[in-house]
Amino acid sequence: MIWTSTAMVSLFAASALASTEPTLGGMFQRRGDVLDPRLADADSDGLQKRQTTAADLTNITQWNTDTSAACMSALSTLSIASNPSGTAVCYNLFSLDTNNGSFKADLRLFQVSAPFGDFQGIPPTDISVGLQYDGATVSPVSTGVQARDIEKRQSSAPTELQAYMFIGQINQDKMAQPMTMGILEALVMPTVTLTGKNLAGQTVSTNVSSNEAAFVNGIFSTDVALSDFSIASLAVDTITAQMHNGTVAFVLPGVNILIFPVGLVLTSIWLVIGVGFYAFGTYERYNYRDTYRSRKARMDGSKPGYTARI
Repeated sequence: MIWTSTAMVSLFAASALASTEPTLGGMFQRRGDVLDPRLADADSDGLQKRQTTAADLTNITQWNTDTSAACMSALSTLSIASNPSGTAVCYNLFSLDTNNGSFKADLRLFQVSAPFGDFQGIPPTDISVGLQYDGATVSPVSTGVQARDIEKRQSSAPTELQAYMFIGQINQDKMAQPMTMGILEALVMPTVTLTGKNLAGQTVSTNVSSNEAAFVNGIFSTDVALSDFSIASLAVDTITAQMHNGTVAFVLPGVNILIFPVGLVLTSIWLVIGVGFYAFGTYERYNYRDTYRSRKARMDGSKPGYTARI
């Protein structure tokens, strides 16, 4: 009887365990089999996100360091700003997609000299920056960099005031034309305008030259866009240097025909045709004259004192 009761209790316990195990989602399996895959997935996703974020931050940090150094080096040669605000801009491209025309631009405002004229007495924090592109549109991106007070600046070196990041898009109608490096630079080069209120409460503005420090880092920093005249001048200088070095021999211009003389051939053909017509007309006039004289001599041969020419 006791063995029968024990067998029945064991049977009911096994049935209950079998029915509750699926409901608990595998709680009675080995913890390693359940938790290890989830922890592995979580660790993998978190590690990937952390690596991506760290890579982006590293790129931005390195970009800020390199760009600031390049801008300072380019603007350190300026003793005074070219505009009354006393500031200069450093404009660079962080990225550029030549297929769809999207780009990311970096604009930094530097204090080069003391403000003068209409901008005298205006704090740098009260100056707003405006951009105008010829063939592109941009929208600002927050960089978290705040404007800096430069009133107590002791060094004569340029001082960085503000850094701006923009995401832009070149107009699609501009992308339809054949693209060259010079055209792309012109499309992504903005006109920078500084606006502020002077001590009298009047709104004043000025344009800042972007050529003082442009493309000193990032896109176009290692490329040089030359005009046709500059390319021709560079070629002339190269040939002149080679002539001084004895690499190439001097060739007197104008004594050799270096291209097929199409104009000379056409002119010669028209000259031959003209001379032929003129010669034919002269020959016909000569024959007409001889015929006329012979006929005249026959008609006047019967008159006394006149001898006809034969």
